[in-house]
Amino acid sequence: MAIREKLAQHGPEILRLRDTLNLAFAKGAKSSKAQEDRVIFPLLVACRDLVEEILFAVSEGFGRLALRSVRTMYECVVFARYLSLHPEKTDDYMATFHAQWAKVLENVSDPATTMPEVHKVISAKVPAYAAGKYVDLDWSDKNTLKMAEEAGIPNQFHAWAFNYASGFVHPSGLFLIRHLSQGPGDLLEVSMKPQDEEATFALRISHSLILNAIDLRLRYAPSAPLQAGSDECKKDFVTIWGYPTPI
Repeated sequence: MAIREKLAQHGPEILRLRDTLNLAFAKGAKSSKAQEDRVIFPLLVACRDLVEEILFAVSEGFGRLALRSVRTMYECVVFARYLSLHPEKTDDYMATFHAQWAKVLENVSDPATTMPEVHKVISAKVPAYAAGKYVDLDWSDKNTLKMAEEAGIPNQFHAWAFNYASGFVHPSGLFLIRHLSQGPGDLLEVSMKPQDEEATFALRISHSLILNAIDLRLRYAPSAPLQAGSDECKKDFVTIWGYPTPI
């Protein structure tokens, strides 16, 4: 079955998922008072937006584009889950805001003159930048895989949502080959093959991730209507994919 036909077939399930996501993350939703939720909540809200990106890309035939959003979504869920276990790392995560700007300024010509106010703030917040040294963006002593493992997310998600999906984020050999096919006379031509395989990967992985995100939201903002919606969406997952969500 073509991917667009599958989307049409499961229209009621998709609508129910969207309604549940709106209940959890749409306008008016608020974070809890927990320190770590000031990071976890926006990460989960981003997951809701990424689901819409993935559905749009897939419906338009861009399965590889959807996989790029899947990688971002995977990291959002992993970071949120890890921070829920280590709330003491919240400030370290937030510090990456200034570190990221430091990385930007590293390649700006004479930022002290061209962007003096930003340069002053970042110099005060990021000593390595002020000293002209390498700026590290790491906020945890564990990489993404190790954080995912500690959060109980199976390694298969890292294999596909991170490593495989990264092949469509960066212009690697995989990135090039999946766009092309062998034409006559040993010439390359743009592939006519639909991107349904990549789209299916994107939908399957993101569906698991977003249900996991809803579960985490329920921990910080318990809600009977949201719990009921989550339970129905998990049943829908079985209907669509034939097995229970693995996370």
